[in-house]
Amino acid sequence: MIGAGIAGLSFALSLPFPARVMLVTKGALGESNTRYAQGGIAAAIADSDSPALHLQDTIAAGARLVDVEAARMMVAGGKEAVEWLVANGASFDREDSHFALGKEGAHSRSRVLHAGGDATGAEIERALVARVAARDSLTVHEHATAIELHMDDGRCTGATLAIGTERRCSVASATTVLAMGGAGRLWAVSSNPVGATGDGIALAMAAGATLSDLEFTQFHPTVLDLPGEEPFLISEAVRGEGAWLRNDAGQRFMLSIDDRAELAPRDVVARAIHQQNAAGSRAWLDLRHLDKDLVRLRFPTIARHLGMLGLDLARDLIPVAPATHYFMGGVAASPTGKTSVPGLLAIGEVSCTGVHGANRLASNSLLEGLVFGRMAARALRPADLSVVIGAPVAPTEVPRPESEATARVVLQRRVQATMRNHVSVVRTAGSLEAAIRELEAILDAPELIHDASLEAASTRNIAVVAREISASALNRHESRGGHYRVDFPLSDPRLDGQHQLVTPVPEGIPTRRFGALDEAWSMVTQ
Repeated sequence: MIGAGIAGLSFALSLPFPARVMLVTKGALGESNTRYAQGGIAAAIADSDSPALHLQDTIAAGARLVDVEAARMMVAGGKEAVEWLVANGASFDREDSHFALGKEGAHSRSRVLHAGGDATGAEIERALVARVAARDSLTVHEHATAIELHMDDGRCTGATLAIGTERRCSVASATTVLAMGGAGRLWAVSSNPVGATGDGIALAMAAGATLSDLEFTQFHPTVLDLPGEEPFLISEAVRGEGAWLRNDAGQRFMLSIDDRAELAPRDVVARAIHQQNAAGSRAWLDLRHLDKDLVRLRFPTIARHLGMLGLDLARDLIPVAPATHYFMGGVAASPTGKTSVPGLLAIGEVSCTGVHGANRLASNSLLEGLVFGRMAARALRPADLSVVIGAPVAPTEVPRPESEATARVVLQRRVQATMRNHVSVVRTAGSLEAAIRELEAILDAPELIHDASLEAASTRNIAVVAREISASALNRHESRGGHYRVDFPLSDPRLDGQHQLVTPVPEGIPTRRFGALDEAWSMVTQ
């Protein structure tokens, strides 16, 4: 199991039979995108709600690209998944004897559970990490990075891990699960932690796995925009509680953009803020009309962080701008994690199951990781772990990197700047072609070609995934959800429900075709 967010942890804790699991995480256990999820987890558990209504909202937000059957499975599993989390120690906020449910953009009902106001992901991660620590059958390796998947006659048989910067260890496994999160840190401004660099996508590509929908990146519209400060997410739930967006002139500009105003889908709000910025105005979140004590009680983490920067969430206008937040594309996978490569599963944000379509509905990401992580575990059988594979290779030492670390940092920043400048909220053929040229130049840099270090491999992965994202965006000649082309401003009805499938070709340019997502995995026997 490579990755330790909600998808990986729920998988490891849900196997229906005794099995030894090696859980590998790039950082410390508990440090993942899950931890930073402020808003909550969406689930139809209220009497006034239903999975059918949740499905309708998910489909509407996904801009006619949602895989309906996969989304139906996800929303149908919401109530049981929440009950499982509670049984495993997660504590959600309550109002009297009922869960306190928030309403976020594009939801027709209040259905978002939260914990500690705006610390939902941290609470879920805490509870699941504690369960993992208590399981003798789970072995955790922190600060270990998967750098290669082993392949034998078309089947994945394990992975090579980097332990620190100088040791390599080859692990043999009948089933390998990618749960490595997204790729938000390929851009210069992101709400994601530093480890979200698309490593799982790069590993899957190198193993020949089919990818899907790489062009669809969700830009969260409201990330703190203070010069010199790290981007900090201002949760969707803040607008759900009634916050307004204003420009420098004090106008609520969303009123003229969408009937739902500040509660429009994220791609709509992000583009509206982008338009304000292009016109020379900043965007500001305004909560001054709301109950000040309630605001601070509902969003303690956000209020505390802003307070450290001299801002009062309840009394001040908060400067915000779009930033990369969630990656809808990834390794093409079924709801049970099946990919086009036997022996390789993908779950959580690294996968593309089609449930988010072109634009993820707020707070559906934790739900997907939880429901499909558990489904993938329960779909395994002891026979899936009985494949005869080679013995693991003993750890080996590798030479110290020959090139300077500063050179690799410079290249990574070039990738991030390229993605920010050319593959952002608004795209054109010219900008995407410029991105591809720059990324190919980075991949040809001598300091990458002649460096066998882990850092160089990570930099190559970042550049390769960024290039494929750019190429996929160039190949989709329309605007849909999180993918907006100025030169193709309308959606093409012929591409409704058509996922862009990217199949790696050894020593060649990946092939791209539009079709049903299950074309990638339906014929595979894991």
